[in-house]
Amino acid sequence: MNFETIYYFTELAKNLNMNETSEKLYISQQTLSNHIKRIEDYYDTKFFFRKPKLMLTPVGEEYLKYAEELLSKESDIKNRIIDLDNGTSGTLVVGASSPRADIFLPSIIEEFTKKYPKVNLVLHEKQSHELEEMCEENKLDIAISIGENYENSNLSSRLLLDEKIYLCVSDKLLKEHIKDLEEFKIRNHESVNLKEFEDIPFLLYTQDNRIRSLINNCFYDAGVRPFDYIETAYSRIGLSICNKAIAAVFISQMNINRWKDEFCDCVNIFPLYSNGKPVTLGIYAIKNKNKYIAKYATEFEKLLEEYFQKIKYEQLNRLAKK
Repeated sequence: MNFETIYYFTELAKNLNMNETSEKLYISQQTLSNHIKRIEDYYDTKFFFRKPKLMLTPVGEEYLKYAEELLSKESDIKNRIIDLDNGTSGTLVVGASSPRADIFLPSIIEEFTKKYPKVNLVLHEKQSHELEEMCEENKLDIAISIGENYENSNLSSRLLLDEKIYLCVSDKLLKEHIKDLEEFKIRNHESVNLKEFEDIPFLLYTQDNRIRSLINNCFYDAGVRPFDYIETAYSRIGLSICNKAIAAVFISQMNINRWKDEFCDCVNIFPLYSNGKPVTLGIYAIKNKNKYIAKYATEFEKLLEEYFQKIKYEQLNRLAKK
């Protein structure tokens, strides 16, 4: 019995679809079937019911627990051996939440590969809750996730950045609802009062978005029910909606930094505050506490910290040009 066969078993056990699993593993269905037969013959039992549909047998369900633990331990000892040998080769598996991954990962990877050219990088772009699950299952060495501080006993977390949230709105849209525009802009330049935006249409992210929960709390604290003119899960559309003066948009610090040259001159960028404090969303590096982390993974985390430290104190608020 080898680790490859055990790994193929775990993937099929979680997917329960021969075609999809074989495609994911880049092997033929016949090859996958042969591996499953090999492991069943080795233990002289059946791990799957084949009909009416593919399902784990009770023995298969029990073996899956041990198989995942075995693969995790094998990965740990492999990393330990690499470190004891020279620590300059191996595989680093990193996860990051979209759409931020394409902002910071390229520059970090560039620096990392200069130091560790023999380390193979595997990147997973997932939603934060999926990354947390993958860390718990020891499928990632490190993940960059957004949200709250992690109280999961299996995960450790390090805050990389309290990412500020900004309210972006064009002068053209404000003029339709605000009488004394210049005075209004001066009052909100350093700290937004959402009560003053009560009649202005908003683009809001869908309820499953972690920024949306922050925004909901801000409106609640301000005693305002927003005019949510548009709702979307697609953050990139916010830039166009804002530039076209269709609605006001809440945009994160990293996205403003990425799009700053694309904003029209007529767009105001106000820092969002609630109860006198800036509204922020934590960006964390998370790891499984029980997973052995190779030296190159520690170096990758160090590069992450250096990157986010550089942008920590950025001030991106601005008033539209007259």
